Amino acid sequence: MTRIYTRSGDQGESGLVNGQRLTKADLLFDVLGDVDELNAQLGMIRALSADSKVDQQLSRIQHQLFDLGAQVAQYKENNMKAADIKQLEDWIDDWQDQLTPLKQFILPAGNQAGSSAHLSRSICRRAERKAWQAAAGHDIEAEVMQYLNRLSDYLFVLARVLNGGQEVFWQSE
Repeated sequence: MTRIYTRSGDQGESGLVNGQRLTKADLLFDVLGDVDELNAQLGMIRALSADSKVDQQLSRIQHQLFDLGAQVAQYKENNMKAADIKQLEDWIDDWQDQLTPLKQFILPAGNQAGSSAHLSRSICRRAERKAWQAAAGHDIEAEVMQYLNRLSDYLFVLARVLNGGQEVFWQSE
């Protein structure tokens, strides 16, 4: 890119990689925006955590989110594979082995890294919901939604890990 601005979106439309132009109000751009926001928030977790294992996993996930976004933007056939989803499941299982089982609901709180993971989880859930909505009118592979669904599970478990067992439990009135 020689210039960051193109002026091509100044009239409320944006282009997909396949050349198709859509209104910026299209749900496809909502999905892409949510995935971009999620990716930025994952960068925040990486900045807040000193754990190299967390950093390596989140780095991989950030790259995968670019692949996922490319598929949503109609760049390629399906970039997301069953192996990507399985990798998240393996990481979830590994982290959960270190945690005590939950017996009550926890609030999305804790230290900065843990709270950032909770925020990432909620952004991920929004991206998944928007992807399902956009899939009604666009060619979005099911693996995209499956990946986002599993990623939100991963982020919930990661929040617990990053909070180091110092969870804030919900208390009914």
